[in-house]
Amino acid sequence: MVFTVDSVSLEEAPQSVSSLYHQFPKLREAARALVDKRRQAVSGARSLYVTVREFAISHNQDSKLDIMGTDNLANNVAIIIKNQASGSSLVSHVDRLSSDDLETMVTSLTGLTMSSSPRLQISIIGGFADNKNVSASLLLPILGTIHANPHFFELSMFCVGEACTSLNRETGLALPLVTGVGLNLRTGEMFPAMFSDKGPDMDLRLARTLTGGEKVGMLAVYDCVHEEMVIGPFTYSPMRAVDIWLQQNDQFLLQSLSPCPEAIEDKERFTQSLRATLRVIKEHPYPSVTLFPANNSRNYRKDNNTGHWVARSSNNNISVSTAPTSTTAAAWYPQQYIKTEASSLSYKEAGLGYKAESSLTYKTDPAFNINNFHHFKHEAMPWQSMQPLPQAYY
Repeated sequence: MVFTVDSVSLEEAPQSVSSLYHQFPKLREAARALVDKRRQAVSGARSLYVTVREFAISHNQDSKLDIMGTDNLANNVAIIIKNQASGSSLVSHVDRLSSDDLETMVTSLTGLTMSSSPRLQISIIGGFADNKNVSASLLLPILGTIHANPHFFELSMFCVGEACTSLNRETGLALPLVTGVGLNLRTGEMFPAMFSDKGPDMDLRLARTLTGGEKVGMLAVYDCVHEEMVIGPFTYSPMRAVDIWLQQNDQFLLQSLSPCPEAIEDKERFTQSLRATLRVIKEHPYPSVTLFPANNSRNYRKDNNTGHWVARSSNNNISVSTAPTSTTAAAWYPQQYIKTEASSLSYKEAGLGYKAESSLTYKTDPAFNINNFHHFKHEAMPWQSMQPLPQAYY
């Protein structure tokens, strides 16, 4: 295993962001240069967006895409890996990364070239230095996974933590300076970005991570050979208490399902996207039957005139949101488990819509992952019996 910075091998996985910046000042300089770039608004034409626990691989000769990227990183990170021998690049949105996930990603990337060169250039962007150290608790295990991988990685961009954080002097709250990143496939340039069109089936794609728990790994969503976006097939567990969540007001959802609500730029879009995903889970509790019949994927190609994704396979005719997501784009990222069973509930119109007649018990459940969602806030919350998993910040 070789994990290098400025041609210096790291003998052990980094233990903190600050120590890495102290040891390699050039990393901070490169991060500052990225932060100083103007953030670009990326339209849906000739771009591809990845959401949490997704990755996409393409190359500089792709006839449909110019830009790949992600946004709404908050506590998560974008990992971009370039195979300079082939001209291919990988863009991913990561909140947790297993060794199998990384190996799958690297194998997919290096398989695009016949070159024997194993050298890969890696960039890690996002994960601001929040007041609760959520980002650090996510990032350090990711760095450990990369360090333990047998491939050769050269860390060229490390724009995380303190390097991409501003402090509001009045409130004392830390806020992210870089919430999204785009990669120009032609030039290899990385730049701060926000995406107005996040592509098809966002509610379905987020349902996978919302309900799947730790078992949900990284998913490839682009076939660069056929230049198609490929969603699934995958399944998830039914959510028995979905109606309860759908009845809650926006503020409750925001405070309950985001570790850092202050870092969410478009709070209305956040809650709209969450509700859309919950509705998909409610209407399609068994997606392998209703959304991926015969274990077929949902495939999309870029329309030559509009640049938007257009359904190609018959599966895509099944009802689920496929329109450009400029108004309902997912602006939240699953980070937490909740139990979807409740007992003795009496629903009322006032307040949060229900009151427990007897003890209401919510337990952690590996079958339902809002542990990719965000850490629960228990202050002044009515569901006091909800308990987060020990590993709360995924």
